[in-house]
Amino acid sequence: MATMTDVRAAQPEWFSRGNKRFFGDVSYKLLHSATRKPFLVRGTFAWTDMFNQPKRLHYRVNPLSETLEIQPLIDTIFSDMEAVKDWLKTQ
Repeated sequence: MATMTDVRAAQPEWFSRGNKRFFGDVSYKLLHSATRKPFLVRGTFAWTDMFNQPKRLHYRVNPLSETLEIQPLIDTIFSDMEAVKDWLKTQ
């Protein structure tokens, strides 16, 4: 089963300091679905402070390919990690 180290090695530019700052990401986790499919879970403040709103931590999920290539975000925005884990149980 893949590890976060494997994902970082597959796409090091994704995890650069500049990329992390631009997207407002604060953490990355590799979680697996019930069927063992890997997903990159990003704790992020991305664009929550627009229009004078306070920054708000939320979670976004990117599927990973078999070669650990990071795929486009899924549409759902999760309010907490428990919601992410519940969603992964259905995947």
